[in-house]
Amino acid sequence: MYRKIMKFNLLLPILVLILFGITDQGYSQQPDLSQVDFSSIRVDDLQDSQIRRLMDQAKGRGLSEQDLEAEAISRGMPYSEVLKLRERVARLRAGAEREDVDTDLPAREPVEVTVPERRVVVSPDEINIFGFELFRRDNLTFEPSLNIPTPMNYQLGPGDQLIIEVWGASQQTYQLRISPEGHINIANIGPVRVSGLTVERASDLIINRLTTIYSGIKGPDPNTFAQVSLGDIRSIKVTIAGDAYMPGTYTLPAYATAFNALYLAGGPAEKGSFREIRVIRQGGVISEMDLYDFLLKGETSNNIRLQDEDMIFIGPYKKRAAITGEVKRPAIYEMLEHETLEDLINYSGGFTSSAYTKRLQVDRKTESQRRLLTVESGLYSSFLLRNGDNINVGEILERYENRVTIRGAVFREGEFELSEGLTLSGLIDKAEGLRDDVFLNRAAIYRLQDNLQVEVIDVNLQNIIEGRENDIQLQREDLVMISSVLELQEERTVRILGEVQSPGTFPWARNLSLGELIRRSGGINEAASLSRVEVARRVINRQAERPGDFITELFSFPLDAQLSLEDEASSFMLQPFDMVFVRRSPGYETQELAQIRGEVNFPGSYALTRKSERISDLVARSGGITNDAYLPGATLIRRVDQSQVERLRRLTPIDTNDVQLDIEEIAEAREQAIGIDLERILRNPYSSDDLILEEGDILSIPKELQTVRLSGAVLYPVTTRFHGRRSARSYVSQAGGFADNASKSNVFVVYANGSVDQTKNYLLWRSYPRVEPGAEIIVPEKPAREPRTLQETLALGSAMTSIALVIVTLINQF
Repeated sequence: MYRKIMKFNLLLPILVLILFGITDQGYSQQPDLSQVDFSSIRVDDLQDSQIRRLMDQAKGRGLSEQDLEAEAISRGMPYSEVLKLRERVARLRAGAEREDVDTDLPAREPVEVTVPERRVVVSPDEINIFGFELFRRDNLTFEPSLNIPTPMNYQLGPGDQLIIEVWGASQQTYQLRISPEGHINIANIGPVRVSGLTVERASDLIINRLTTIYSGIKGPDPNTFAQVSLGDIRSIKVTIAGDAYMPGTYTLPAYATAFNALYLAGGPAEKGSFREIRVIRQGGVISEMDLYDFLLKGETSNNIRLQDEDMIFIGPYKKRAAITGEVKRPAIYEMLEHETLEDLINYSGGFTSSAYTKRLQVDRKTESQRRLLTVESGLYSSFLLRNGDNINVGEILERYENRVTIRGAVFREGEFELSEGLTLSGLIDKAEGLRDDVFLNRAAIYRLQDNLQVEVIDVNLQNIIEGRENDIQLQREDLVMISSVLELQEERTVRILGEVQSPGTFPWARNLSLGELIRRSGGINEAASLSRVEVARRVINRQAERPGDFITELFSFPLDAQLSLEDEASSFMLQPFDMVFVRRSPGYETQELAQIRGEVNFPGSYALTRKSERISDLVARSGGITNDAYLPGATLIRRVDQSQVERLRRLTPIDTNDVQLDIEEIAEAREQAIGIDLERILRNPYSSDDLILEEGDILSIPKELQTVRLSGAVLYPVTTRFHGRRSARSYVSQAGGFADNASKSNVFVVYANGSVDQTKNYLLWRSYPRVEPGAEIIVPEKPAREPRTLQETLALGSAMTSIALVIVTLINQF
């Protein structure tokens, strides 16, 4: 498909730009070529419809594309824009052709990689041909650079532009293009032949001719100076033939090199050679290129500059070999006749760190079947490869040929080299010897047998060390396990509880005293009782055949607060697993606070003076109540511990439309409030209504309250003014009435003092609770019910029918 593109109007965009231009007025006019500013053209600004229309018009004129391309480049069109135009044309052509072909794909679709003017189809089951992607990368163009100083060795030819600048006593600038005959025509001098000369030689010749009209250039003291530089360069035609991806004739800037031309042609085709590429000029080979020199070594010495009518010929490859597996660049490589397996390994970047390099297997295709060849490492440099050879480099085995391991009670555990004649005692020496806690009576060697089963060899280290038994010769992959006496016994600890700074568990050590344990726990608290400290000790009788009567042995004695060494309790020696209890002194009490808020003369916190202090005492200590106090709204708030919250969670929680109260909020806002009758308490102090205060209690005495709040399943939850002796139902009416999901029989009232009263139901009669100032009327919702299924409805109907028949039958009998 892309060869068709190259064959038909490869450079149509350039032709179109020269013929018609790109203007805002459209395409009806054909501008003068000398007026077209090719340097300002941007391909990205062109639309596909514009390019299609211009392509059709240019096709009908049948003009030469190469000549037009040379003209465009000579007038400043960037070479990058030329490549973009080619890509746009190629895409438009490819899209038109794909519409006419069957688009059904096979079950396993190959990967399609697109680059400017080319498409590469790579099978997912094959490895890449090395170097094949070099000419198929979007970010690698090999575009010749035009922004370089004039090379003095550049050979001039027809179409090149020379710029002659004269300055000093005389000033003049000449811009002259070399004619097809090879001349430039200098005013007042005449034609000067420069074609075929280098820039350096042409510069000397031109300046010499300028001396005829600028006498100040020559002489020992010149006052006029001249310089010759290269302006626009000509275009050359280069033919790429053979096994190229897109063979044909290409128009290139005269600066172009062989690599530039190869890139435009897509490089070698799938069957083309990367190693034998010839540049032919005037019938003779002037250069032979091996692209591997560039790909593997970065050498560009054979990247010669091309001339007009040069030919680049790419022959077919002669020999390729594939190498995969543990190499750095697995791929298919082209090999020359004299190159060996070692050369192939070098081309692939060498082996990875995990490669098995002792020998390689070559999968070779013979005339009738495949054949495996084993090549030892010493023959890599002499083993010649054949076309189609395939080498897979495997990994080394995940095993050690000379490793032994030691673990346990040695100073340096780990893996060690199995040297010749290494014994158990020698390995212990390599591990820096045995630790002090070593268990010498028994050790073990775990040995891997030939059938991969593990054998355990018991060892008496004491006998080997003392020479009473022969040392043991170690083998590959032996694992030596030496136990510690600490590992063979239960971890020994002691525990201290009670009135110490940091109670907890501590490791036991020999000669650990009770006083030292108390010191390690931070010392005793002020609340500790010095009259009694208990130590509970395990009863151990390993010889017993049946359970004994006692499971714990107790030691109890007074303790010296200074933990002196002479004190019996302080110097008492602890045994493993002892438990120490430091009791709290019964005569130690911390201050407890209660708080009174609201309408009293001196609100605030008060320390309780005795355990039996009551509400009336707290009111009296606060100076009594004020005249604005609303005693029916007085509330005692008491702290609720977690066990009480869990108990409340199991009860029915409150869930209303406008208020979502969880159990913790109930505990803090309501359940902690204890309903009290402060008027009765103050009339009858120390009665059963006068509660004994506890730590953290809060007595709240509000001002007179004048509102009632309604919440829950009412149409409009609201806070309204208290209206004397109205019923709860009348207050509900002020909130819009009951909602559809309201549970009318379960309405309850929470009073200002925290007490609660609920609706009482007597058959068909319902008595709502009374309402007082500051109360809250809560209307619960009915529990959600699942709709009755058809089967349940039929069953219920059947049951009702049966009951009705039974009743009718009984009536008839009587």
